[in-house]
Amino acid sequence: MLATVISSSGSAPAAILSKMIVKKGGSVSVGTIGGGCMEGEVVLSCARLYESGRAEILSYSLDEDWNEAGLICGGSVEILLEPIARERAAMIEEIKITRDSGEDCILATCLSPNGTIYLKTLIKPGLTGFLHVAEMLSRDAGISPGEIVLALEKTESAQETLRLKSPSGELLIEIVKGLPCLIIFGGGHVSKYISQAASMAGFRVTVVDDRDKYANPSRFPEAELTLAGDYGEVFGKLKFNSSTYIVIVTRGHRFDEHVLEQAVKIPVKYIGMIGSKRKVLTAFRHLREKGISEELLGRVHAPIGIDFGAVTAEEIAVSIVAQLIHIRRAPGRVLRYMSEGMADLAARSEGSNQAD
Repeated sequence: MLATVISSSGSAPAAILSKMIVKKGGSVSVGTIGGGCMEGEVVLSCARLYESGRAEILSYSLDEDWNEAGLICGGSVEILLEPIARERAAMIEEIKITRDSGEDCILATCLSPNGTIYLKTLIKPGLTGFLHVAEMLSRDAGISPGEIVLALEKTESAQETLRLKSPSGELLIEIVKGLPCLIIFGGGHVSKYISQAASMAGFRVTVVDDRDKYANPSRFPEAELTLAGDYGEVFGKLKFNSSTYIVIVTRGHRFDEHVLEQAVKIPVKYIGMIGSKRKVLTAFRHLREKGISEELLGRVHAPIGIDFGAVTAEEIAVSIVAQLIHIRRAPGRVLRYMSEGMADLAARSEGSNQAD
């Protein structure tokens, strides 16, 4: 059985879309929906539903009724329990491939009042027109195509699961977020810790350096790819998309600037460069002289990372990965763009919490 948190409000033990697989007999195979007594209740419900092959949506209000169990978060959650049928193995594999490639997709589930899942389909927004999919779902769910199109668009933009009532039951529309790709330019000591922390946080890591001994699987075992080559030529060997993050931490200012000159021209999710404010001002001045616009430079997070006083390589890596997570989880919000005003930046102290 698969348990998925499809809604979460207030203070709750698990984020929306958290998932957990429960085997026959009640043992948790992988994942969590927050742990504690609520998860125990869900495991018992999975055991109850297992033999029936039915799905069910459970609702929990975590208030005083859970006081004895020590779970009084005050929020509420809804959890979809559904059987993992063998005939859906191909779809699960397709979802995994799409997710691992960094692309988002949408999963639509039609659930009848008696708990039967009579339709489950994968939607790739970039490849399939929403109207075509909506017309197909409309026939099965009994909901107008226009209403479904609006729900698909809202799900994609709001990153949340939507539930639509229909004459034949309910239509659930769930976003499946692609795993972001992080490309680290530079294979030095800070890069090692960035790679480790980012991998644990769910980023697919690629490490690039112009020296073989600094870009290899032995040095970065957790990385998906290591690539050694000239920084000016390696861009043609890499794949970039809207979920790509670029971190520039090479061994010197000249190399950082060279990589940044190419990176700002690519429409990626995030670009960050390490260094002091003085170094950043100098690099930006050089790039302006080469014709790089303020608009492109305004996309760069530099100095990189969240400023909480990091000093060591490990701490600097944590500050950088924390910023990556912030950008990933809070679409549309930024921490520190150079577009906040070069005059303002120049007026600040020349010191930095990071090494040049």
